[in-house]
Order: sequence, then structure tokens, then C-alpha cells
Amino acid sequence: MKKNFYLMQVLTLLTIVFIFIGISSSIYSITILHKGNLVDDFFSFFFWFATLFFGIQSLSFMFSFRRSKYSYPDTISDSFIKGHRDKMAVLVPIYNENPEMAEYNLIAIYSATSDLANLYILDDSTDGSSAKIKELSDRLGAQYIHRTDRTGYKAGALNHALKIIPEEYVTVIDIDQMPAPDFVRETVELLDNNPDVAFVQVPQFYVNTDSGMLAEMAEAQQFIFYEILTEGKSVLGSLFSCGTNVIYRKSALESVGYFDENNLVEDIATSVNLISNGYRGLYYNKKLVFGRAPVTMEGYVNQQWRWSAGSLALMPRIFKNIIFKRKYGLKMKLDWLATSTWYLFGWFYLIFLLAPILDVLGVRMLVMNPYIYILAWMPYTIILMFTFVMTHIDKHAPLRYVLYNMSANLVLFPLSISVSLSVLMKRKKPFTTARTGGRLPLYKFSPQITMMFLIGIASSILIYTGGFYNYITAFWGFFQFILLAPVLMLNRVSKESNMDIPAFKPS
Repeated sequence: MKKNFYLMQVLTLLTIVFIFIGISSSIYSITILHKGNLVDDFFSFFFWFATLFFGIQSLSFMFSFRRSKYSYPDTISDSFIKGHRDKMAVLVPIYNENPEMAEYNLIAIYSATSDLANLYILDDSTDGSSAKIKELSDRLGAQYIHRTDRTGYKAGALNHALKIIPEEYVTVIDIDQMPAPDFVRETVELLDNNPDVAFVQVPQFYVNTDSGMLAEMAEAQQFIFYEILTEGKSVLGSLFSCGTNVIYRKSALESVGYFDENNLVEDIATSVNLISNGYRGLYYNKKLVFGRAPVTMEGYVNQQWRWSAGSLALMPRIFKNIIFKRKYGLKMKLDWLATSTWYLFGWFYLIFLLAPILDVLGVRMLVMNPYIYILAWMPYTIILMFTFVMTHIDKHAPLRYVLYNMSANLVLFPLSISVSLSVLMKRKKPFTTARTGGRLPLYKFSPQITMMFLIGIASSILIYTGGFYNYITAFWGFFQFILLAPVLMLNRVSKESNMDIPAFKPS
């Protein structure tokens, strides 16, 4: 344990040092060593900007990891909170869900929360399933609220309910989530004891990862967020709520005009408003709610599109209300800078993917002599990769999660580019959930497949040509080829998860 402590301390220091060395060596290579034409200069600057982008993301990640490991408080309490029923509400938004899944999960939510809270079912369905939901609601003794329009989508449904219910503490649980009986009991105490806390978030834990690679990849992404980033954000005060598995203080929501209805990610948008208004959030890292990962590629893409578009649309507000405000410290600003810009990653992965192809075409990016490469750029790359692996090991993640996380980002690079252009041009897309759709037609993956083909050809040519830098470029080309390869397997029909197999089958 002590060895691991010192290793992580050394890796953190080396990561910070070599991030600056890597960025500086890129500048030196562009301005001093590079003597190319305008095309070379353009792509070299693009490559340097990508280095700067990932340097900022890596710094934020390592600071979050340090806060998670060394500063995250133990907030778990075994005390039982009595007499909160009149103060607690559980809101479950529903929109055109599978009736069987909705019934199954609503019964689970009712069973886990009915002793401590009043259950409200917010049904915005337009597909004719409302009658069954209303019937189940009556059987459970839950309050049923149905809107005739979908203004504001999920945020609108929540706001409609918040303005008519009397409870002060409000839990939001999506219909695909199943809470444990202790969820409400354990989290409400944190609101009681901390008047400046607007919400308490618990992790979203996927339990259907046995359905296929796609679900497991989604869980790997959740792991890095909920086991490292979210703990660090809670310590810093930059935590944002994740829309489900969260309990809010209604008076805090009222102070910012309730949930933000103008953004696809109403949870993050509302969190920014709450932080700007002097509130903070707390993260309670205990698996108290269990849910389903996307099991179809269309559902996964819908989820990632919504998260990306909503987050990028928030950039101006985050810069105005947090990054450009004097009252927030440098660490808070760095964290929000990394958070608000992350979904631009596709543009910067693109330049790395293009590197071997451009090299074959004679475009020279970031020309370095062997000394700079060996002393600066190679350690920068190795230390960042090694540190990323070690953070997963330290948090007891399976090593395949490292590969899944890196692969997910490359597989989604076209989506990131497409979303950023859509946000820039203010193009809107109909609201969809991660539980909609099925397999996608093959042409939807043409950017990834085309890039794999070109990278494979270019890297082979570079190896045939020979030379120190050609071999290095080819190595990274083949590495990216491997990370892109799962795109050919993620679109398969998923298996039935054990969690969906009935415990008792009729004879």
C-alpha cells in the first residue's frame, strides 16, 4: 500500500512535469526546427493544439485522481433518518418506455422508497402506453402526473411537478434505474447536515454488462467518471448532478428557476446555475442504484449525442459564470475548462489519426530531432499512458477498461465532430433516449472504417520505407487501428442479460 502511495505521488509529479515539457517541445519543433510549407505549418499547429488540449484534460484528470484518492471524505453513515416522509418526494419521469420494463422498475422503485418518500410518476408518453402506467400507479398508490405537451422535455416534466408538490427534498430516478432500500435513507442526511448543499449524487452502476461488449464499454466509461472524476469534483466543489440517482433540495432549485429547460443536459445546466448561486453538490460513492447500459448502438449513439450536444452548448455559460469569474480559484477553472471542452475531442483525435496518412503524402508534422523525441516527447507519451493505466489499477478496475475507454473515444470521433458543428450552427435534434433504436446500418460507420483502411495502408508503407520516425509513426498508426477495431463488433445484437431473466418461469 505504501509503495503504491509513493508510486502514484511520483507519477503525478512526472505527469505534470512532462505535460509542460511535451507542450513546450511541440512549440519548439514548430517554431525552431520546422521549416516546411504552409500545409506543414497548418497541420503542425493543429497537432500542437491537440497536444495542448489533451495536456489540459490530463492535468484535470490527475488532479481529480489525487483529490479522489487523498481528499475524498468518507461520507457513508449508518444512522437512520426518521420522519421524513412528508418532506421527501421521488420523481420518476417516463416517456414512451417499454411497458414491461417500466412496470418492473416502477415496482422496484416503489418497494425501495415508499416507506420514506411519496412516489410521483411523471408520464409524458405519447405512444398510447399511458393507460397501463396510470393503472399501475393507482395500484401502487403513487401520484400520477400526465402532461398534454412535452415543453422542456424531461426538465419540463420535473418543473411541472416541482411547482405543485409540497415536499422539500426531491429525488429523481430515471425509469431504467432500480434503487436499493438504503438510497433515500442514506443520502437525505447529507442534505440535512449541509445547508449549502443543493444535491447529493450517487453513482450510476450498470448491471447488464453481460449483454455484450457495448454495455461493458459503457460501464468502463462510467467507471472512470464515477470512481475518479466525480469524487475529485465533489472535493473541489465543481460537482454537477447527473440527472438520475440524485436527491435535490427544492428550495435551491427554486432559487435558480428550477431545472434548466433550454439545454439537452438539464442536469449539468442546472448544476452550473446552482454553483453560480453559491450552492455545491456532494457525491456519495456507494452503489445504491442499479441500472441498464445501452445495449444497441443506436441507443448508445443517442445517449452520447445528447450528452455531447448539451455539454458543448453550455460552454459560453460556463466560461461566463465560472471560468471568467474572479471568485473561483485556478483549480476550479481548470476543472470546468476540461469539463466544458471535453466533447471537442473528436477534432483532436482526428489529427492523430491523420498523422501516418499525411506522413505518406509528404506532409511533415512536428518535425523533431532524435534528442528532443527521446528526452521530451517519448517520456511525455509513455508517462501519460502509464499513469492512465495505474489510476485504473489503483481503483481496482479490470485492465480491459483501459482499452475500452481509449477505444470508445476513437470510435466516437465522428460523432464529436458532427455534434460540435451542429451546436455551432444551432441545429436541433429530436430528444431520444439510450433505450431507443437497434442496430445501425453499416454506412453509419464509414468514417471509422475508412480511417482504419487508410491507417493500415499508410502504416504498412511507412514500415516498408523504413527509418526511425517512420517506424514510430507506423507503431502509433497500428495502435489506433486496434483501438478503432471494436467498431466492427459493437453493432451486434446484444444477448439477454441475466438481470432480465425472470427468477421464476411458468411451467
